Amino acid sequence: MSEADDELDLFLNGFTARNLAESLMSFDETMPLPTIRAAMEAQQMKFAGVRRLGAIAGWLTSDDVAGDHIAVPCHSFEPEMIVADSASLNQVVERLLSAPCLFVRSFGQVSGIVRRSDLQKPAMRMWLFGLVTIIELRVTRLIDELYSHGAWQQFLSPGRLQQAHDLQNERRRRGQHPSLLECLQFADKGRIVARDESLRQRTRFGSRTGVEKFVAALQDLRNNLAHSQDIASDWEVIHDLASNLHRTVLGASAASEPAPPAQLGAS
Repeated sequence: MSEADDELDLFLNGFTARNLAESLMSFDETMPLPTIRAAMEAQQMKFAGVRRLGAIAGWLTSDDVAGDHIAVPCHSFEPEMIVADSASLNQVVERLLSAPCLFVRSFGQVSGIVRRSDLQKPAMRMWLFGLVTIIELRVTRLIDELYSHGAWQQFLSPGRLQQAHDLQNERRRRGQHPSLLECLQFADKGRIVARDESLRQRTRFGSRTGVEKFVAALQDLRNNLAHSQDIASDWEVIHDLASNLHRTVLGASAASEPAPPAQLGAS
């Protein structure tokens, strides 16, 4: 197995739906609605399972039990709302785009639930941080391949270059030996790609604005991940990363036709 295959396997199988899922509270379909309502309110649960003959056969929401129903409301499980506990996180994210929650099947039956709020958990944060890191490493390599002698500096202001020199000097003082390119901020690397057409053509973005928006979104996501901040506002870029997982991890090797050796968020 190649190094690229190892990386892809890690992102497909290293974390799964079971790392995000919570146990699904459930009630017998014969239980009185006031009892169900009180239990869901006490546990602050929006979704719950409905048991029939001992097994969870459907689901309901807190809104379903708010009225004066005679029987316990029960929604059938739609196939697109169910994932195996071994489902990869990119599958979970893609499914959550069109569903309020996902029900997790384990040992042949539904027993867990994943909501968008569960994307805040450590497993998802580590997964996302790894993807962002891979993208930045690929961008760095892409720039270095085309501008190995530092010609990329023409795309940055003197102030931004000075900041990179200052960081390089500080890291050298600590016994490290980074290149100037390695001392750039992620936003600076994105700016270089955005402003150089030959670099931009090796991405999936057709315009400078497209690159800049994507890099800005990635930087916001990384900052929120690094500082343990809420990532709910980063949903759009999270879904983008999940939808393009193979190209994010493998780059050009995921393409059906020959492509350049490094791509920034390629589709």
